[in-house]
Amino acid sequence: MRWTVYGAIDGQRIAFEYRKFGFTIILPKDRPQLQGRIEGQLCTALRDVEAFLRPFAKAQVDRGEAMIINRFAEFDERYRFHRALADAAYHRPMPSDEDGAEAGTDRTKRLGASLTSRINARLSADREGFFHSTAMIDAYFSSLEHRLVLLRVFTGRPFAEGDMLALLGMKWGDKLKTVLTAPFSNETSDILGRMRRIKERIRNPFAHGGVENDNGSLFFRLPSIGAVPANFSQFGQSVRFSMLPVDAEGHAESCETFDALDQLLSTGALAGPDQFMRGGVDPVFDAEHCAEYAEAIAEGPVGIDAYIDGWSDQWERHVNMDY
Repeated sequence: MRWTVYGAIDGQRIAFEYRKFGFTIILPKDRPQLQGRIEGQLCTALRDVEAFLRPFAKAQVDRGEAMIINRFAEFDERYRFHRALADAAYHRPMPSDEDGAEAGTDRTKRLGASLTSRINARLSADREGFFHSTAMIDAYFSSLEHRLVLLRVFTGRPFAEGDMLALLGMKWGDKLKTVLTAPFSNETSDILGRMRRIKERIRNPFAHGGVENDNGSLFFRLPSIGAVPANFSQFGQSVRFSMLPVDAEGHAESCETFDALDQLLSTGALAGPDQFMRGGVDPVFDAEHCAEYAEAIAEGPVGIDAYIDGWSDQWERHVNMDY
C-alpha cells in the first residue's frame, strides 16, 4: 500500500487506498449501498481536480519535464511476429506429386490434379505471405517512429522548450535526422531511399485506405479506351501493378532494408542510446536526466549497464511498492 486517505460520509468512516493491485475504496460492510454514491462523487470531483492540474501539466510538458513509457520491445515483437509468419508462408513446401489426385486415376489426370493442387497451394501461401508482409511493414514503421524518439532522448543532448512536442509530432524522416549525423554517407542515403520507396509504394497505400500519393489509385475515363491510371506510366511502380502486391522477392527486399536500418541505428554513436533503449529504461526529457544519459554513455557500455541496473532496481521497488 502506498497511501491511505481517511474520510467520512453520513457519519460512516471510509478510506481510499492506493494498493499494489490498484485503487481501493474501503467502507463499512453493512453499508454497501454507499459505494455507488462514493464513486459518483469521486467522478464529479475528478473533473475539478483535472481542471486544476491541467495548466500545471501543460507547463511541465512544454518544458520537457515529462516521461514516456519505453514500449520498444512490444513494437519490435509485433514486427517480428508478422515477419516470421510471412517468411513461413512464402517458403511453405508445396504438395507432392500425388497430392490432389484420386487413387486409380490415369497418369494424365493425376498430373493435372497435382498441378492444380500445387498452383492453389502456392497462390494460397503467397496470399498469406502478402497479408503478413504488409502487416510487418506497417508494424516496422510504427516501431521505427517510437524507436527514434527513444534514441533521441537517450543521446543525452538537452531539449529546448517546445522541442519535446516538436519531436513527437515529426514524421519519421525528420525524426531520423535528429539521431543520424549529417551529411549522410552513400550507404545511409541508399538505405533511406529504399525506406522511402517502401513507404510510398507499400506502407502508405495499405495504411491509408489504398490512396497513393501520386494519384496512382485514381483512374480517369478515356473515350474509346477505358480507365487509365491518373499517374500514367508511373503506375508501373504501384503496388497494384502486379497480381500479387507483395511477392516473396519484394518481402525479402523489405526485410533486407529493415535489417540494414536496424544496423545503422544500433552502432557507432547510437550504440549507447540503443543499449539504453533495449534495457527498457523509460526516458525523461528534462535536462537533469539527459545529463545522466550523456554521462553514462561517456563511461561506455559498462557505465550504461550500471545505470540500467540502478534504474531497474528503482522501477521494481516502485512497482512492487517495496518502500
